[in-house]
Amino acid sequence: MLEIRYQSIARDEEPTRYISPHAFGYDGVRWHVRAYCHLRKGFRDFVFGRILSAGRLMATIIDPADDREWSTYVKIVLTPDASLTSEQRRGVEIDYGMSGGKVTIDCRQAMLFYTLRTLNFEVNGLPRKGERQLVIANLKDIKPFLPNPGQA
Repeated sequence: MLEIRYQSIARDEEPTRYISPHAFGYDGVRWHVRAYCHLRKGFRDFVFGRILSAGRLMATIIDPADDREWSTYVKIVLTPDASLTSEQRRGVEIDYGMSGGKVTIDCRQAMLFYTLRTLNFEVNGLPRKGERQLVIANLKDIKPFLPNPGQA
C-alpha cells in the first residue's frame, strides 16, 4: 500500500489516498496506474500527472487477481460507417488495418472508456457528434462492459 496525494477532478475528496498499485496503462495520451483505492474500496485508475507526491509504503493484502475489470478483455469489432462512399470506406480500412472490412481490437475492460474516447466514440459506444468514420459492429456484445457515465 502506498500513501499518495492525488488531485482528483471527478470528485472533491481528500487529496491523501492509500492505494495498492498493480499495473500501468497508457490511453494514448496519459499514463495511468491501476490500483486498489482504500478510500473508495475498489480498483480505480489514477492518472500519473495528478499524483502530487508519494509517501509511506506499507504491506498490503490486496490481490491484483481480484481486479476483474483489469483481467477481463473486451473485443471491439470496428467497421467503416455505412454512410461513407466506397472510396472513403477503403481509406478507413487502410487507416485501421482492416481485413475484410473490419478490424478487432482486444481491450482491457478497465481501459475501455479511454479506448472509446481515443477512437472518437461516446461512453455509450456511439460515434461522437460529427464523427462518421467508424462504427462498433458488435456494440450489442460490448454494452455490458461499457462504463456508466457517472463512473468514467
